[in-house]
Parts: sequence; structure tokens; C-alpha cells
Amino acid sequence: MANTQKEKDLLAKVYEDLDFSSRAYSKLYKEIKEDFKFVQGQQWDPSDVEELRKAGVKALAINKIKPIIKLITGIERQSRSDFKAFPEGGEDLVTADIASRLLKNVSKVSKVERKQSEQFKHGCIGGVAYLEPYMDYTYDLINGEMKFKKLSANNVFPDPDAQEYDLSDGSFIIKVTRDLTRDQLVELFPDKEKEIDNMGTGAINWESIRDITTIIENDEDYQPHIDRKAEVEKGTYDLVDYFYKKLTNKYFVAIQEQGLIKEVDSKDDAEALVEQLLQQGAQAVIISKMVPVIRHAQVVGAKVFYDDVAWYYPRWKKFGIIPFFAEEITEKLGDKSVSIQGIVRSLKDLQEEFNKRRTQELRHLNASTNSGLLVPKGSMDDQNMRKAKKYGSSPGVVLEYDAVKGKPEKIFPSPLSQGHAQLAEENMQDLKEASGVNPDLLATDSKSQSGRAILLKQRQGLVMIQEMLDNFGETKRLTGQFILSQFKELYTVESALRVLGDAWVADNFTVPVNIILSRGLQKMAEGRENEVTELEKNTMLQYPQVQADQPIQDEQGNLETAVDFDTAIQLVNQVLNDAELNKYDVAIGEGPYSETIRMANFLDLKELAQQGVPIPPETLIELSLIPEGQKKKVLDALARQQQAMMAAQQQGG
Repeated sequence: MANTQKEKDLLAKVYEDLDFSSRAYSKLYKEIKEDFKFVQGQQWDPSDVEELRKAGVKALAINKIKPIIKLITGIERQSRSDFKAFPEGGEDLVTADIASRLLKNVSKVSKVERKQSEQFKHGCIGGVAYLEPYMDYTYDLINGEMKFKKLSANNVFPDPDAQEYDLSDGSFIIKVTRDLTRDQLVELFPDKEKEIDNMGTGAINWESIRDITTIIENDEDYQPHIDRKAEVEKGTYDLVDYFYKKLTNKYFVAIQEQGLIKEVDSKDDAEALVEQLLQQGAQAVIISKMVPVIRHAQVVGAKVFYDDVAWYYPRWKKFGIIPFFAEEITEKLGDKSVSIQGIVRSLKDLQEEFNKRRTQELRHLNASTNSGLLVPKGSMDDQNMRKAKKYGSSPGVVLEYDAVKGKPEKIFPSPLSQGHAQLAEENMQDLKEASGVNPDLLATDSKSQSGRAILLKQRQGLVMIQEMLDNFGETKRLTGQFILSQFKELYTVESALRVLGDAWVADNFTVPVNIILSRGLQKMAEGRENEVTELEKNTMLQYPQVQADQPIQDEQGNLETAVDFDTAIQLVNQVLNDAELNKYDVAIGEGPYSETIRMANFLDLKELAQQGVPIPPETLIELSLIPEGQKKKVLDALARQQQAMMAAQQQGG
């Protein structure tokens, strides 16, 4: 089936942008590939290795880069943190707590912290790495699970003109999934099986991407230029995911009293919302405006398999691929391999120098061990000459020679110069300074310093890598904001309440019964009978003679309370459905996560307690790393002990 003109235009745009981006990033991606090889120890040119092998010398690769990467990634893993929603105002405390608990649940289920650590490591090595969130509906057809995929930088092609950290000012971002088999492609597009079988080549010619436009223009007459069976066996399908902005007419409702503007899906929805607001006595107007909408197209070869609004829009108005840049210069330098760098880029020359120098030193030492003999002509017969050639450098070799003609003498090579030692010292210092990592981060240089002194030195040592840590903090914040924006896709009110738990609801929504009664009576007085909740109805029936402001007490004189599930449901529903929650009510940040941070907090409180600060024992037990079951036993025993002491004091009094 031939492509429509609209599809042809889209295909031309996809491959034009892919060609533009791949040319801009091609040198960077070659550098990144080499960066990863260096970290894994592949630090020699194969031709040099072969040349040394022929000379009987092993090319040494003493990897000084990998420990640096391990140290920095270890710092990140030890300082992992949870996503946390901080309230913008005092009235948002409970809202922020709901958001924080739901964020933590998504993190637990998706194991996003592992993907983020992988993203950080790969970004530190090559300079950039990406994280892609997606919804998995395999086991939950209604509310799927959010999962995350770490994307290789070499498979992502952003708009080269984008300068914002989150790439939000770019017009497109492309992800390429290479070398898919026919079965894998059919699994992704089960309703397109016939089209897949009738396709020509689905592989991208990276040497000349724009050649695909020939296929686009002549797709009616196009025939595969390679054997179809061989192509399927090789798996030469490249799937192009093209995320792009398209100006679209959208409708907004401006609520004058509240100073808010709400985006709606259609003109009919806008008119319905205005009607509802007018009934409530609020003034609102409809605004029509052209705005950039994030769309998602999926292309294989010369076929468009999908083109629609991105699944996360409009709740997330940026691209759904989240970057991490270890170091990025936003000035237009004309070479992305210069403006985007990781730790390895500046260390490769030093590592090569170190390997070659050490290999030369070993070669020199080997030469000194088997440096050869000077033998006077005719001083040894053929048998001893053969023995000298074969065993001349072996310990304990016995040779016969003619004393008149002279004895063999060993050839001594020139000794290593002082320059070699100086170069070694300079090389080690250069590696430390170029990487920004120094021994202070390991805290192994002194056994007599206090823990606080060591901690201070470690913090000073982090200054050189603070930029990439700050950038990664921004990446985590973007990831948390994305998760928050998709709560509606992840939870129903019922599933969210299950995550929060009945105990949490009881702690936060237990209110005096007279407040519930007052609320119901006020709604009745204002003619809003349809808004009265079941709890309010039951309370009014139970206390028909009680006034709205009259406290209600039980037989012991305690204030009567009830769990206001209706308000809890209303607030949870607001958190799930409010697309602007992150803009007005909460701010996404980080909170303590790892056992290392918890232990640090525990030790700080313990030290304060030892200095006389009245820290309750219960607090120390709660913050300790004792298993939860044992904590409960200790806390129960402590409570019984305190009760017994109080009882004894009362009896003594």
C-alpha cells in the first residue's frame, strides 16, 4: 500500500532530522565508543599490539581510569536518595506527603534507582546518557506499571540546536532501535504483519541517510535490492522513534477569580467547564491558542507505523527521554565531542602515555636480563656456542671457553634514566589533576584523623566533580517530575489509598465529629444537598439535635472523632488528576534513601545524646538499622518498662 502525501512528508522530515542530528553527533559518538573501550581496558591500537607481539613484547594495559570511574559511581550509589515532594505552602503538607508516598511506591516497583545509577555511570564515562520511562500493560491492562530503560547515547539523536539541559527548546529527539528481527517487529506492531512482510529493506544506510528519500518518492515501484530471506535472517530492521513538536490549536479556560488557566482537550470540554463554573458563580472565558504539541511517530524504512500525540502529553509537555550530561558547554563550538565530555575524554592521552612508558620499561628490563654476550672469535666450540645462545641468560649455565682467546662477557644495556622516574611521577599527578579525583575522596591517607576531619576532606575533594553531581541531581528531579505527572495513568483512587494504607489515612484524616456535622449542615443550608457525603449524612442522622458548633463528647468526656474517608478520597483524587500539581502545590526534590545516609543520621543523634542532648531513646531506636521486627520488640519492652516505672512512682507517692 502506497504512502499518502502526508506520510511522505513526515518520512522526509524524519530522515532529514535524523541526517542532521547524526552528522552533528557522529564525532561525539565515535569518541564515546572509544571512551567505553578505554574504561574496560582496551587501550591499545591493534596494529601496535601486533607489532609489539612480533618483537616478543606484551603491550601492558595498566588501567588507571577504571578505579576513578568506580570511585565516582560508588559515591553516587552511597548517596542515593528517594524522590520527595516538598509542600509549597503550609496548606500543602498532606498533599506533598501523598505525592511522596506514591513516588516512593513507583520507585520501588520500577527499581528506577538502579537504572539511574547505570545512567550516571555511562554519562560519567562518555559525557551523556539517557533514560526513557514507558508504561508496561503486560499484567495490568488498566493501570500499567511505569518502567525505565537506560538508552545508549549512540542510539539517541537530539536536535543539535537545543541548549536547555532538558532539551525542551529542541524541535525533535530521535531514538533508533537497531537490528530488529521480523518477529520482534511483528511483536511491536502485530496488526502490521502483512505490511512488514511486503516491505523492502528496513535498515538505515548510515553513510547516506537521505538515500531513503528515494524509496519514499518511488515506494509504489520499489523492490527490495537484497534477498528477502537473507534480510530476515540478518535482522536488518531499524525502528525510528521520532518525537517532535507540531503546532496545534488548543483550548484553555481562564478562571478570573482564581487567576488560573486550565488546558482542556476540545472546544466542547471548554464550553462544558465554563458552564459548570458559571453555575458555581465563577467567571471564566475560553481562550484558543496555537501551542506546540509533542507527537510520536514510529518509522521503519519507508513505512509509517504510528503517528499520534505522545502517550505522556499533555500532562508532561517536554520530550519523554531524560538526559544526563556530565559536562556540557552550551556555546556553539561546532563540535559536539568538544562541548559534551565525560571524565574519560581528558584521561585517554595520559593513559596511553602511561601504558607505553610502562611497556618500554618492561622491554628495557627484559633486555637487561637477556642482553647477550660478547664472545671472542674461536674461544668456544660449536656445542658451547649453541648452549650460550640458548641458555646464556639462564641461571647456573656452564660454558667452556678457550682461556687464551678470551672469555665471554655480558653486554650491559644502558640503565633507566632519572627521567623515567620523573615522568612516572608527573604522569600520576597528571592523572589525578585531570580527573578531578584525589586520595581525599578515599580517606585512606591518614589513620589518626577523626571521622569529622575525614568527612570534611572528602567534601573538599568532591568540589572537582560537583558539576556532574549537580547535573545528575537535575536529571533525578526531571525524572521525579515525570513520574508525578503520570500518576493518573498509574493509580486509581482505590489503588493509591492501598499504597497510603489505612493507618496513614487514620492519622491524617481523623477529625472531631462536630466538624463533620457542621460541614453537612452548611451544605444543606446552602442548597447543596447533592454534595453531602455519606459520612455527613450519617452524622446528621446520629446527632439530629446537636448544633453545628457544639463539641460532641463520649461518656468519658473525650472528644468524639471519626475517620473522614471522603476528604481523603477527594484529596487523593486531586493529587492524581491535577496536571499542575508540580507547578503550584509541591516541588520535587530528594530525601534520604540509602542505609549510609540513615546510619550517618543515627550516628549524629547518638553523638548528640552522648554529649547530653535529651534525645528520646525511641528516636534512636527508630533511626537505627535494627530489623523492623526487632525494633518493635525493643520499643514494646521500653514502653512496658516506662509504664512500670510510672506505676512504681505513683505507688511510692
